[in-house]
Amino acid sequence: MAFVLMGLAGALLYVLMWSKSWQELLSYASFRHVVIGALVGLIYYFAHGEHGFPNLLMCAVAGYMGPDFIEALVERIRPKPSPGRTSRMY
Repeated sequence: MAFVLMGLAGALLYVLMWSKSWQELLSYASFRHVVIGALVGLIYYFAHGEHGFPNLLMCAVAGYMGPDFIEALVERIRPKPSPGRTSRMY
């Protein structure tokens, strides 16, 4: 449970630091970042066998940076449309 909270805390720190307005703070993108940060904390808990203070601190760092890392992976994996073709089927 502590790892999920630390991932959540890292994600909340990210959202609070980079939001420029209240609308951006309360947006779906911010909510998604916080939820993914909590999931990163859960994954970090299962990925590491030792559960001490250094791993809790690294879990907060993973919650801070994890969602951006995951989004970058998804963009890299997602196929890009070719310039001459459309995605619509006729």
